[in-house]
Amino acid sequence: MADLKLEVLQTGLRFPEAPRWHGDRLWYSDMYACEVRSVDLAGRSEVHARLLDPTSGLGWLPDGTLLVVSMTDRKLMRVETGRASLHADLSNLAPHHCNDLVVDARGRAYVGNFGSDISAGGPPTPTCLILVEPDGRTRIVADELVFPNGMVITADGRTLIVAETFASRLTAFDIADDGSLSKRRVWAELGGPMPDGICLDAEHGVWVASP
Repeated sequence: MADLKLEVLQTGLRFPEAPRWHGDRLWYSDMYACEVRSVDLAGRSEVHARLLDPTSGLGWLPDGTLLVVSMTDRKLMRVETGRASLHADLSNLAPHHCNDLVVDARGRAYVGNFGSDISAGGPPTPTCLILVEPDGRTRIVADELVFPNGMVITADGRTLIVAETFASRLTAFDIADDGSLSKRRVWAELGGPMPDGICLDAEHGVWVASP
C-alpha cells in the first residue's frame, strides 16, 4: 500500500454516486445533474442517460440493459439507446426517496430507500428493502433496516450484504431461489463509521466508503 498512487480521473461533477465497474469503465450517477455517466482509466467520460429526477443506484439486466434509480419520484428506470423508460414504480412501497441498488445474475434488483426525510432533522426511520423482478413486479423482502444503502451479492449468488448507514453496520441475508431474503444476521459492526457505498473484492472482503 506504500506505493499506492491516487489520481483524479474527472472533475466538475455535482454529486458522483453509486459507482460500478462495468465493461472496462467506471459507471456512476452524477446525482444532482440527473445523469448516468462513465469514465475510462484515461479520464475519457461519456454521458449515457439524462433523467428528469436525481439519479442513484446502477445495475444491469442479463441482456445488458442498464437500470438506474430515479430517486425522488421513487422509480426504477431502464436505459436503452440513451433513452430512459419506466421499469418499475416503487412509490407504493418506498416511504421516501430511493437510493442504491444491486442487481443479481437473474436480473432481480434489490432497491433501498431513505425511510424518512432525514434532511428535516428527524431521527432515521427503519424502512424496507424492495425486490424488483425482471418483469417489473415489486415486493418487500426485508424491513426494519436503518437507511439501507450500498449493497453487494456474493459471487455464489447466495448472500446479499447491505450497508445500514445510520446503524453503522453491514447486514447479511440468505437469498432464496425466488429472490426472497432470510436468516438476517450482522455481517460486521463498524462501531461508529457510517457505511454508504460498499463493494466486494476477489477474496470476499467488503470494502466500505464512510462519508
